[in-house]
Amino acid sequence: MSEKAKNYGSIYDLPLQNASALAPEIEKRTVYGPEGGVWKDYVMRHFILPPHRGIPAHVHDWDHLMFTLSGDGVVEVEEEPGKRTPYLMKTGYWTRVPGGLVHEYKNDADIPLEFFCIVPTCGDPHAKKYAMRAERAARKEAHEEQEER
Repeated sequence: MSEKAKNYGSIYDLPLQNASALAPEIEKRTVYGPEGGVWKDYVMRHFILPPHRGIPAHVHDWDHLMFTLSGDGVVEVEEEPGKRTPYLMKTGYWTRVPGGLVHEYKNDADIPLEFFCIVPTCGDPHAKKYAMRAERAARKEAHEEQEER
């Protein structure tokens, strides 16, 4: 990857990644993460959730840090057992979903919901897979260098 490609570009030119396990027809791209060599421990993803779609309720250990680029959706967070709090995802809004809380995304609007979402590398299957391969390659290279000595 060229230095310019690491530092500049259109999110819409980045390759789409399969995120169909999250929601039908969702678009996902990685802006920054271990693959580009910019961010080793975190990954910044760009999502477009189509109108009248959602990401079902789920939970994991890591935080989500989100910034809504366009659209009108909601993320419901279960901050107390059995009680979900809706947080609006409107243009210019930011949201943090703490790790360990059940949360669900909804786009009930007639337009797509577009947002950035930052998670640790372990929280993104594509970034995690790349990081594991890179680590394995580095270990192999170090082992080969040691054998040459």
